[in-house]
Order: sequence, then C-alpha cells, then structure tokens
Amino acid sequence: MKITIDGPAGSGKSTVARLISLRLKIPYLETGTVYRAFAYILSREEENPNEERAVNLVRGRPLEVKMDVGSMEIHYKGKDITGELGGEDVGKVASIIASFPSFKEEINKYFREIVKGQAVIEGRDAGLYIFPDADIKFFITASPEERAKRRWKQLRDRGEEVSYEEILRSIRERDERDAKRSKYPFKPAEDALIIDTTNMTVEEVTTHILKEIYRCVSDM
Repeated sequence: MKITIDGPAGSGKSTVARLISLRLKIPYLETGTVYRAFAYILSREEENPNEERAVNLVRGRPLEVKMDVGSMEIHYKGKDITGELGGEDVGKVASIIASFPSFKEEINKYFREIVKGQAVIEGRDAGLYIFPDADIKFFITASPEERAKRRWKQLRDRGEEVSYEEILRSIRERDERDAKRSKYPFKPAEDALIIDTTNMTVEEVTTHILKEIYRCVSDM
C-alpha cells in the first residue's frame, strides 16, 4: 500500500507521516528532504542554481536514500548529510529548484525508483504528481500564521535565531508562487482527504488518518 501525505510547509505533515509509518510498520519517505539534499549540494557550488545544472545533478543520482520505518537517511559521497539539511538557506534553494519543471519531472522519476513497495510518502505533491495511483491520499494544511509559528519553534529548538515575521512572509510568498506555477502548480489531489490541523493536536491528526486508512483497507 502506498499512502501519500501532502501539504504546505509547517502543516505538521512530516511529524504525522513518521507516526503513521511507525504505527503501520512500513517505510517512510520524506520527499522534501530529498529536495533539500539536492539543494544542499547545489548551494555549496552556486548561490542561484540554474535549471540545467539542477536537472543534471539529479540525473547523476549522487544520493543514497535509505528508507526505514519512521525515519530515513540521505548519504552523499559516503557521508550521512541528513542532519545538515534543515537550515533556511537550504530551504530557499530547495524552493528555487522545485520551481523548475524539468527538475520536477526528473526528481519524480527518481522518487518512483526509490519506492519499490509499500510506503508512507510525505511531501507537497506526492499524491498529485509523483504517485497519482497511491492507494490513499491525504492533504494536511493549517493557517499561514499557525504554520509560521510551528516552523519558528522548530528552528528555535534547534538553536537557530529566526524571525517569526520573516518566516510568515516566506511561507505566504512560497504558497502564492507555488500555486501560480504554470506547470505542476501546488494544490491537493482531487481524491485527497483534506485535513485542517490548525486546531488539532498531532495525536488527533494521526488517529484521524489511521481511521481513514483502516476504512480504506477494509473496503478493498
């Protein structure tokens, strides 16, 4: 079974997807972290990567993505770089390369190579563009203010000094930019179950999703 959990940054999808993976004991793939891994490599070489360079990097398959239950690791040149991908600077480059249509086409092929069997796949458009044939799809969202607060707390807990206002501005700008893309616009899949997590706890969201998954399985 392939389960996709999509949503904008700060919606809580990553935490929930890991919990779903653990509860169901099936592997987990966080597509955004793979984007960040490519952004990390590119950002070390150039501040504003172009589309051709980004596409060629993916085609070279330089990463080793290790999926596991509730976790994943990304290795580059034999080194685990997973813990180096969370910064805002890497996130900005990831947002840039995600806007390149040919890059998205290539990285989507890559994701399909990685996921061979059942998995919980978390991202922004996993159910819409990467695995449109997924067995069950969720789209988790929250208000921009709530998402900015969550992201601010996450970064602060990691010891990074960041501005809530700057994060909120960045979230709103990315939402607008991604939604207006002429190709691969950011939106829920038509058959996705939409969940607004603004006033929900992580456990409430997880329980709700698990109930829907069990219902789906029983109907198969």
